[in-house]
Amino acid sequence: MTEPSLLERILQSWGLDGFPSLQRIADSMDPIAWTLVLLLVGAVLMAVYFSLSTRYSFAKLDAVEATPETLLFRLKQDPAHLTPQSILNRLGGEATLELLEFGDQMTTTSWRFQWSAIREELLRLLSRQNAFGPIHVLARYYQSTDTAEPDSLRIRRTVLIHKLGQRRYLEPAADGTPAQLRLHRHPAEQIGELGFDGPTIWLDEGQEIRDADGPLVEMDVVDFATVEDATVHLRIQRTATAGGSFVLHLEKRRKTWIVVNESIEWTL
Repeated sequence: MTEPSLLERILQSWGLDGFPSLQRIADSMDPIAWTLVLLLVGAVLMAVYFSLSTRYSFAKLDAVEATPETLLFRLKQDPAHLTPQSILNRLGGEATLELLEFGDQMTTTSWRFQWSAIREELLRLLSRQNAFGPIHVLARYYQSTDTAEPDSLRIRRTVLIHKLGQRRYLEPAADGTPAQLRLHRHPAEQIGELGFDGPTIWLDEGQEIRDADGPLVEMDVVDFATVEDATVHLRIQRTATAGGSFVLHLEKRRKTWIVVNESIEWTL
């Protein structure tokens, strides 16, 4: 008598030796049964194919968009593509600085409408960090890297850029009258260039000046609480019925003045 094979012994131990052989199953199938089997096999193969092809496409897309260069390009087209926190986390300091500078140069109304709140939140998130990287990004954005320049000038430039962007530009009046910048100064304060896009007037204490004919940006004397803590009052009057007054609190971190808090006194 022939000894049972290993497979046969395993089937016997599991109680599966009573199942019919594949040959008997094949002989007992009719055309309808074969059709059902072929449909089942085809469905399984299609499921495997689509599963593998879909997973491959998604992985490839994520890998491309994960690069800072591609993501930065996408954000320049649609700044609301990511939240500000995600932008910082995925872009890093250098690419975030490039995005901030790019945004300040855009003049498209629809783009700037989306960008305004995102820009404010990016600056706020950066100012909350006291590490070298974020502070260095803000110093370059605020154009405040020259530590030999008087603090009052660096503070004023920082405030202008923080509120108006690196262009430091305010739209002219309807008749074309350019915006004017007025700076109230302490007698000991040094006068310097702030890069405002329009006429700049430095005012000594008690000096009188006539009302502005067009839009106005007016900045009070820098109020130093300490050598590393200052407050500035700023008024922006775009038209007779549109404008606001702001109080900006700055701190000096790693030799750079950073806007750490901003409050609104009134708006029109």
